[in-house]
Amino acid sequence: MNLQDHFDVAHLLGHPAFEHLAGAMSVYGQAKHNGMFDLASHSWPGCLSIGGQLEMLRKAELKRSVQAIILFQAMMEKVPYFISGVGAGLKPPTRKEFAQTWVDLLTQIKDPAIQIAAKAEFENYNNNFYKAFRNPIIHGKKADDITKINQIRVPGVYEGMSHGWRAYDYLLAEAFAPQQTHEPSWVNMCAAHNISHTLELHDYPNLQTLAALYSKKHLDGARAAAG
Repeated sequence: MNLQDHFDVAHLLGHPAFEHLAGAMSVYGQAKHNGMFDLASHSWPGCLSIGGQLEMLRKAELKRSVQAIILFQAMMEKVPYFISGVGAGLKPPTRKEFAQTWVDLLTQIKDPAIQIAAKAEFENYNNNFYKAFRNPIIHGKKADDITKINQIRVPGVYEGMSHGWRAYDYLLAEAFAPQQTHEPSWVNMCAAHNISHTLELHDYPNLQTLAALYSKKHLDGARAAAG
């Protein structure tokens, strides 16, 4: 299959981002299926092994999350350079800096209430995904950037992608109008990659914290057994 335009290129980046997000989310399914969320149900001798398994799952979560971040941000950077060619509702941005290209485009949304909503979605994305996740990964130079990367978890990646995608939906709706109607597609993208379109935070505990609790239970048990 040959790509037809830069809209295709954007989706060539976006869909794998969702695939990696799905992979990161599946880590929690594995942990839950194996009863790892219930510390109280495990006796101390087995806790050392479970703690090690949780460390491995956490590593897999971070690896897949980082890939999702890089690919999704690449899609978001691509959007300003083709969106004005979709329909006739938007003019090309005049600036080159990432956030400003998006602000230029979002400012062209005619309905004031929709423009405010679209800008809020993008501002959330820019602050909590682009600056908080992508920049430390790509441009990080300080020890603090490693700390920020180590704090990346599925809930934040999921929420960031949802805000970014919704901002994209708003642009597509404006670009297509009035000739076509563009419906919000976050739910469809999630369904295409077997991801729930909403996130239940209790299903995504901090695996690093959980691993530490298992290690502590094992150490406490071993000390008590040694007398």
